[in-house]
Formats: sequence, C-alpha cells, structure tokens
Amino acid sequence: MPPYYEPPYDSPIEDQFAKRYVKYAGDAVVMLPQVQVKTICGTFIVDFVLTAPDGYRVGIECDGKEFHEPSRDEWRDAMILGGNHLDAMYRIRGSDITYHLDDVLYLLSALEPSVFASRAMSNLEVLASPEIQKIDLRQDIDNYQVAYDGKDLVGAIHIEARRQHVPTGQRRFWQAAYQHATSLGGGELDAVIADYRAQSTAKDQVNR
Repeated sequence: MPPYYEPPYDSPIEDQFAKRYVKYAGDAVVMLPQVQVKTICGTFIVDFVLTAPDGYRVGIECDGKEFHEPSRDEWRDAMILGGNHLDAMYRIRGSDITYHLDDVLYLLSALEPSVFASRAMSNLEVLASPEIQKIDLRQDIDNYQVAYDGKDLVGAIHIEARRQHVPTGQRRFWQAAYQHATSLGGGELDAVIADYRAQSTAKDQVNR
C-alpha cells in the first residue's frame, strides 16, 4: 500500500478511488491527497498526486459534476502542466468512479504503468469490460471515451488526459493556454481566460 493513505478524504468518490487504487499501486509509489500546487495563476489543489520511484508525477482529479466547470478546469491543468508541477493529469468523472472503476483503473494502468504494480494491468484485465479493452492505447489523445452496450454497463466512460509530453508535430490546447498566461506575466486565472477569449474574438473579427 502506498504511503500516506489516510482516509477519509474530501469526498466519497475520492475515498472510493483511493481504496481501490492502492490495491494495484506499486509498493514504492507515493500517493499524496489534496496537494497544493502554486502556479503563475494561483494556487490549486489536486485531489491525488501519484509519484513513481523515478519521480514521474501523475495527478488525478475526481470530478463531481457539481464542483467543476470543464473549460476552467482545462486552464487550471494548463497552468499546472506548463509550470512543470506534474507530468500528467487525468480527470475522472464521479459517475465513472462509482459505476466503472475497474475500467478506469485498467485504462490508467495501461497509460501510466509507472504508478502501478507490474501485474496490475493483467489483474485488472480480468475485471475490465470488453468495451474498455477495445481502446487503441497507441493513440496519444486528450479524451478516452467508451460507450457500453451491455445491459449491466449503462452509460459511457469519459476520461480526460493531459500530458506534458506531446507527440512531435502535434500541439495541445494547454500549451497555448500556458503560453498566453506567461505572456501576461501570470495573474488571476479568470482574468487570464477572459483576456485570451477577448483576443481570440478580436482575431476572428479581423479575419472575417
């Protein structure tokens, strides 16, 4: 079990994620809850930071619908990644933690093996649904979505993935967001977002 596992946490979905994750975590992985991260646009709290033995850091956000605004969250993550505070950030919906946690952990173990035990993926593969196992893990994408067809697996899973490593020749929005924030010298996040949107609107009007 990773160090610093001291439930209960801030919400039931965080408890649920942590209690399940530690069963598959590598022995040397450090799991810290409620980590404060100081960025150029303010201090943010990450639900969990998982640190591998080599120092690789994965952030996990357990997103309850009532507490999160997707666009602002994307900017928040951009400040964290751009400032080199984490190597990757994953946002997991509360409904997916409640109903599809084995699938969530299977996908995370495939994408981030350094913060899982060596046999975690093979063990989770037994529990994972056929739908999640059809994902082409060679794709380096921002959103992983799976629709379920079985009667006992309702709805769909949706995990947002943001990583510092970006494939050659590609760009991610978080890079543009962080670049804009640095061009302003940082500042309050909502003001930075508003300035970016105002500049984008002005450019669109000029190009019409």
